[in-house]
Amino acid sequence: MLEVNIPTINKQKIQDEIIVKIASFSQKNKTNNRYNNYWDSINKQIDYVQELIEVGKQRAKVRENLPQNFDKFPLILVKPFMSKSLKILRFLFKDQREVNNNVLQALEESVKINKVLLAEIQTMNSNFEEDLQVLSSINSNLKNKNKSLEKTINQL
Repeated sequence: MLEVNIPTINKQKIQDEIIVKIASFSQKNKTNNRYNNYWDSINKQIDYVQELIEVGKQRAKVRENLPQNFDKFPLILVKPFMSKSLKILRFLFKDQREVNNNVLQALEESVKINKVLLAEIQTMNSNFEEDLQVLSSINSNLKNKNKSLEKTINQL
């Protein structure tokens, strides 16, 4: 004889599963917004540091001309000496420019490394959240099975 297995539909069980799914999605959206704000602020800070590095590079260039402030009357009389003094200043601060350039390069490398590390942390964080959701769904399934087993045991 042919046996037909028609499972009974438990309306309460389906509603509970839907509620759990909706709660997990809303919780995920809340945590994502919090983490997105956190990562956005970190990225803004990194961009600010990069802007400072660019300003430092601009300021670290070798000066070819005197600033516009030196074109005023009392200083215009000593203009021939100014070009010589500019050459002397370039020579005296040659080592300082080299040190500044090395510091700027080190900062650039540090920012690059920080960006890579932050990307890795974000990936690990998203993987952790996915694993946490899987574990919570497994936990809810185990709770449901535990309840059904308890009911079966109580019926025996």
